Amino acid sequence: MEAKLELTIKKLRLQMDLTSLLLYIVPLIMLLTFFVAPIASIFTGLAYFDWSLLASPFYINLKPVGAPVEIRQIYGVTLVIVKGVDMGVILNSIVNSLLVTFFATMIGTSVALLVGLYEFPGRRVLAVLASLPLLVTPFVNAYVIRLLYGFSLQGNTISYMLRSLGIPFEIGFTGLAGITLAQTLAFYPIVYINVLAALGSIDATLIEQALNLGSRGFRLIRTVVLPLVLPGILAGATLVYILSLEDVGAPIVFNYRNVMSYQVFLFFQEYTAIGRTGVAAALCLLMLLLAVVPLAVVRKYLSLKYYARLARGAPRPLKRLKLGPVGMLVAYLLVFPIVVAAAAPQIGVLILAFSERWVGALPSGFTLNNYYVLFSKPGVFRGIVNSLTYVATAIPLIAVLGFAIAYTVARIRVAGIGFLDLLSTAPLAVPGLVVAFGYFIFLHTVAQGTMLDPLVSPATVLVLAYVVRKMPFTVRSVYTGIIQTPQELEEAASCLGAKRWLTIRSIVVPLVWRSIVAGLLLSTIYVMSEVSVSVTIGALGGDIVSPSHTGPITFVIMRLIQSPSTIGGAQPQAVAAAMATILMALEALVLFVAIARLAGRGQMLISV
Repeated sequence: MEAKLELTIKKLRLQMDLTSLLLYIVPLIMLLTFFVAPIASIFTGLAYFDWSLLASPFYINLKPVGAPVEIRQIYGVTLVIVKGVDMGVILNSIVNSLLVTFFATMIGTSVALLVGLYEFPGRRVLAVLASLPLLVTPFVNAYVIRLLYGFSLQGNTISYMLRSLGIPFEIGFTGLAGITLAQTLAFYPIVYINVLAALGSIDATLIEQALNLGSRGFRLIRTVVLPLVLPGILAGATLVYILSLEDVGAPIVFNYRNVMSYQVFLFFQEYTAIGRTGVAAALCLLMLLLAVVPLAVVRKYLSLKYYARLARGAPRPLKRLKLGPVGMLVAYLLVFPIVVAAAAPQIGVLILAFSERWVGALPSGFTLNNYYVLFSKPGVFRGIVNSLTYVATAIPLIAVLGFAIAYTVARIRVAGIGFLDLLSTAPLAVPGLVVAFGYFIFLHTVAQGTMLDPLVSPATVLVLAYVVRKMPFTVRSVYTGIIQTPQELEEAASCLGAKRWLTIRSIVVPLVWRSIVAGLLLSTIYVMSEVSVSVTIGALGGDIVSPSHTGPITFVIMRLIQSPSTIGGAQPQAVAAAMATILMALEALVLFVAIARLAGRGQMLISV
């Protein structure tokens, strides 16, 4: 009895020491100051705002303008222009996000089921092609999609291929339809990787029992597989919806301003304009509600569902099924062409990086000058230097704060732990443009004229925003590693007199260092490829014509994509592609080291 009482006292002391208090308080203050407060400050931008303005046809138009598809006959060739209709800024954003989510979910789930459940010739090729769009190339990817499938007077690649085959047919996407296409092709792998990871967590016994009872084909998928992978589907679909809502890259490339993300982006281009603050704040609040409410509904729905698992511990892997004739037709005639079309932009980015020029249907010339310009032009190279500097500053903070949050949530039982856990993952649900606007309003108000003022030191604000927005990737990875580590080891160390900080340093960190590295790798690459905060707050520190601007890589890429004239004798979009290949190389490394490791354990890439 005395031994049990002494052990209980040791456990209680373990919970209440100074180290535990610091692990809890410091991250909480950080998140309250640099996440909750900036988001709450959006409401101050709504002072005296006339909400009736959002009822105007420019924002909500219940009588759509224009025809979704335009068909022309030119010299015996049928030209189909897919444009979409204009329903106003707010409705355009909502409808576009819903369409992107629907198409991305259908494609991603179908590809994941084929790759994860069935064995057929070309399965590995399909898996590789489906993973290529995970190599995110902001702005350049959308630009290449416009070259491949967009409408322009110079034509596009897909129409050129059709004419070469003797088919008198051309097709091009523009306007809102172009944005929908670009986002669908870029975001569907998020659903794919989540569903694939969910498939890996299913116990093979469940499917084998269904097979023994005569369930086959689509019936097996509909009644057994889909209900079991529903958490993965909803996790991927929710993230796609949020990313589509906040994406500003595709609207900029397709030069379509009538969406909420572009309108908020315009605030940072004209932040001194009278009346712009109220509109931007109202749109940010709408974006926040449109993102958070569906996420809360999905989380509530999943919490009420029960997902069966027969085996304890690691699930037994499923032996892949043989794909039947109908499935082969669907795979080769429908799924493969869609996946190839989605992977083509990533391949096109590489081609553009080594091309002298690519404006019409095909690239021309081979050159290394794009890389020479990339490293020789001070304003362009400055973006690389800035990004590396921001990463070197943000990642140590993410490592310390992320570990503190993960350890506190996993090991310490005090009041408010659930709130800290929620705050640490909430930045994934908040659109980046909302965070950027909140930072501008909050810090420009409470820290005006200091290093925390975005107009004084955008670099400092960028680092803080990166830490808050990308820390969840490290938190979830480290948390997974900690809960898989026996707590008895820490209790034994405490019973031997070791203090909390010594236990963490000598036992916990050595056991979970792989999870820490995996999380930091993910956070690093997402910091490097971050768009929303980078092209808004980053734009406040000057343009790329200045060799001392504060913009990171993605800001430089955006300015190059928008540039109408050559730079150093090179096409600026090709220089942007050369810069994007650097990001692709880093992302490929992360996919190999981190994501493959997590998916192999049957974990979701992002959990709602």
